Amino acid sequence: MSASPAAPKVREKKPRVYLRILGYAARYKWRFILGALLSLFVSVFNALSLTALKPIFDVIETGGNKPFQLHYDRDEVEFAKSGPLKKDLQLLLTKHPVPDFYENERRYYKESVAKPADELRGKLKYFIAEKKTALNLFLLQYHALKVLVFVAFLVLPIYLLKLLCDLGTVYFMSSTGLRAVNNIRDDLYRKLLDLPMSFFVKEKTGVMMSRIINDANLLSDSASDYLRVSINNFFIIMTHLVLLSLISVKLLVITVIGVPLVLWPVNYYARKIKDITQREQTSLADLTGHMQEVIAGIRVIRAFGMEKFEHGQFSTINESLFRQIFRFRINNALSPALVEFTTSLLIIGLIVYGAARIIEGEFTSGSFFLFLFTLMVIISPIKQIASWYNMVQRATAAGERIFHLIDTPNDVTERPYAQPFSTLKRGITFKGVGFRYPNTDAQVLKNITFDVPVGSRVALVGHSGAGKSTLVDLIPRFYDVTEGTIQFDGVDLRDLRIAEMREAIGVVTQEVFLFNGTVRQNISYGRSDISDADVEKAAEMAYADIFINALPKKYDTPIGERGLMLSGGQRQRLSIARAILKNPQILILDEATSALDTESERLVQKALEKLMKNRTVFVIAHRLSTIYSADLILVVDKGRIVERGTHKELLRKKGHYKKLYDMQFTK
Repeated sequence: MSASPAAPKVREKKPRVYLRILGYAARYKWRFILGALLSLFVSVFNALSLTALKPIFDVIETGGNKPFQLHYDRDEVEFAKSGPLKKDLQLLLTKHPVPDFYENERRYYKESVAKPADELRGKLKYFIAEKKTALNLFLLQYHALKVLVFVAFLVLPIYLLKLLCDLGTVYFMSSTGLRAVNNIRDDLYRKLLDLPMSFFVKEKTGVMMSRIINDANLLSDSASDYLRVSINNFFIIMTHLVLLSLISVKLLVITVIGVPLVLWPVNYYARKIKDITQREQTSLADLTGHMQEVIAGIRVIRAFGMEKFEHGQFSTINESLFRQIFRFRINNALSPALVEFTTSLLIIGLIVYGAARIIEGEFTSGSFFLFLFTLMVIISPIKQIASWYNMVQRATAAGERIFHLIDTPNDVTERPYAQPFSTLKRGITFKGVGFRYPNTDAQVLKNITFDVPVGSRVALVGHSGAGKSTLVDLIPRFYDVTEGTIQFDGVDLRDLRIAEMREAIGVVTQEVFLFNGTVRQNISYGRSDISDADVEKAAEMAYADIFINALPKKYDTPIGERGLMLSGGQRQRLSIARAILKNPQILILDEATSALDTESERLVQKALEKLMKNRTVFVIAHRLSTIYSADLILVVDKGRIVERGTHKELLRKKGHYKKLYDMQFTK
């Protein structure tokens, strides 16, 4: 069992892939917008709660026996001197009970020249100074500890509002992301049902399952929880940067200069993680495909004693998957760890610089520690954004695989102005039909021409690989002809509506597929309009009621995966009952009795005779005894019709058909 093909090549640029993923979230834009708005409120409330640190540290600095006051910077003093605020400010600076508390502000007042608050910046500084002065005059009459108690009671409802907004963010953002991924998985499944038959021939079942389950799960993580956290973190960074700028622009500039050092690990490891993820998902698909093959072929594996060989195959794939997952875990851990390390270097530098500025009187302890704590709050979001960016790379790798499948073109499409189809009135015509499988040069069918009047039976015989099954696969448009045409009542098959045309066709094959459900569910297969009486009548016509009534729960008996709790003949009779219930106008029987024992074949053949009555039938037969009554027998060899006629006519010709007949019946 070979590994699956390499991961598909990138067809879209990386940002476009992730934007395409987010495009699914845009279908729920109001949920997204509301979640983002609540996330912004979470960040604002968090920043407001941090401001409570300033009075705490300032009170600690003054010993708690002095009134709590807000300080002014030089610009606020200069603009305040230019307006009516000058008088209140001068009163505050001269009458404060602690003489040295406003030492810096008094120096600014003496040294500075009044600036008119004409422009936006001046008006903003004047407004801030005005509010600080009003608050300071109000706070002069209260003890510092009373102010702290007031601040504490003020912060409590802020935390409560933050909690409620956070819960709202989780609800709206997570549901948006999960619904988006649900839509992606739904589109992927719809595409899977619509893919050309040639795709299923080339691709492993397990690999396709991995796309729907494993790749989609990666998108689920990045589009729901990680997306929500990243938006939260974005707003926290933005709002807290505003707070930092209000505390000290100089310290903020110094911090921003160090940002490239902090972000370098994010970009470096994200590229590595995307490549690792592509290999990891390929290995995971290989593992899923291998497990599916082993489970399906367990009888063969045991019969040939290949358990050790298959375990070796599994171990190789499993070891490859382990290495890729381990590499991801290491790189995913290193990225935020390095971000934390580089950020710590930045903070250490700021502490040294800030301590020097406090000593010189440029900052109060409260202002500096508020800046420091706010910066430390930002560190965690930066680390999480590093993890989120890694997940974006994983989602991009998974998205490339998913969208490669979704964008796979279908060989069989319905034309824009396809005609409706209801009843076959005259018959089916093959005119110069040729066919080759996609991406191959070998001609499988060549110049196939014959007519099938409505209600007649056509049998196709020939050696294995002659092209019989391929020929009948063209009738329900599992594939499209590459040369010539197939016509229903003179209309090209490609000009008919696919669903209506396939509704008129029933197929019974040698390899019966039953679903893991009850007998009744398999006969009615997806049709809620079918009564129990109709199901039982179809089973009776297919001679399936004989064994069904002997089952423990009769029609409600589960039959297991692929119907393996039943014998081959019983499964075949259930499939015939299903076809009888569909009541098709055109019936295709592809070696429906070739794998059965004599008794089972006798019952199935009797059921098929009932099924074929008054229908247009195509029969592929290995046993020639089942087609003696056919209206037309076509002998197919190497993709061509080499003989045609009735059973008696072909025996008289003593050609290919006579040789096949003699091989089966001559003792």
